[in-house]
Amino acid sequence: MGWLTRAFGGDARAPRDVDAALRGALLATLSRDWEQAEHLLISACRLDSRAVEPYLALARLLRSRGEIGRAIRIHQNLLLRLESDSAEGRRALAGLAADFHEGGFLRRAIAAYEDVLAGESKHEPALRALAQLHAEAREFERAIEMERRLAKLEGRAPGPAEAVLRVQMAEAAQAEGRSDVARRALRQALRRDKRCAPAWLLLGAVEAERDRPKAALAAWKRVPEFDPQAGASVYPQLEATFATLGKARDFEVFLRKRLEGAPGDAVARVALARHLGARGDLEEALGELRRVLSRDPDDREARICLGRLLLAGNRDSEAVKEYAELLDALDRRGPALDLEEVE
Repeated sequence: MGWLTRAFGGDARAPRDVDAALRGALLATLSRDWEQAEHLLISACRLDSRAVEPYLALARLLRSRGEIGRAIRIHQNLLLRLESDSAEGRRALAGLAADFHEGGFLRRAIAAYEDVLAGESKHEPALRALAQLHAEAREFERAIEMERRLAKLEGRAPGPAEAVLRVQMAEAAQAEGRSDVARRALRQALRRDKRCAPAWLLLGAVEAERDRPKAALAAWKRVPEFDPQAGASVYPQLEATFATLGKARDFEVFLRKRLEGAPGDAVARVALARHLGARGDLEEALGELRRVLSRDPDDREARICLGRLLLAGNRDSEAVKEYAELLDALDRRGPALDLEEVE
């Protein structure tokens, strides 16, 4: 802590004035010395009890460390002596709202942020927080209102963010068995953003639940178009639905058409390989997987699928080689692999 001694000229734990204490607290924070940062901020508060900044900084530090109760008390004490319609009063109120949010006090957080907006209707952090909080409270229309106001302030189109909120609304309705409400919310989401892959994915599930396989198929077919990675979660449903409709071969047609337009879509190519392998076209399936691996030797899903197909074809020595390559790929990428994925 020699730098503190030099900064304060003597005892590192005895700053001369508020500015020195705040500078020291900043340096301590950058060094992740939270205990020293807290000590210096407390010193700043004692040096000038009328100053607001040290209290706000101390409360934020405490909140970041999970000491929500202490942060709340600081903000509440500040609010007792600040004018609620002053800039400092609104900052303290916004800090209190953030404390409540972090502490899981949903209703109290909403009420505090609403009070912030009452004094400053264009308070962006409050609008952003309220959009999230109202969604957590399943008050989606209110969340959408906040999102629209926020988008206007930020000069952006509200459609994509609003679509996400309407998907959340649909998820909540579906969980409660209100499929009609869920379907309506999803249609509204897609009117706001037709490229919203989660909306298409959930719409397919809703239509399938309503025993409308053709409508489900139409919705699920849009998912890879807008989010290729989400294809992994939708291709099994597509394959099963094509089979239900007596059009099992059309799944392969769909995948090949997809790959014509997006030859680099590894997720679709792995799905095609699995489909081909399941019906016994082993060599063709292996060829598709090797095309993926020629582009990305570290593609985990392709390696796993290749190993499984080789084992199913009694080509154990080749499978062992592929799983060795998989382990090398995992070493290069870092994340651990659940062994259940390769069993």
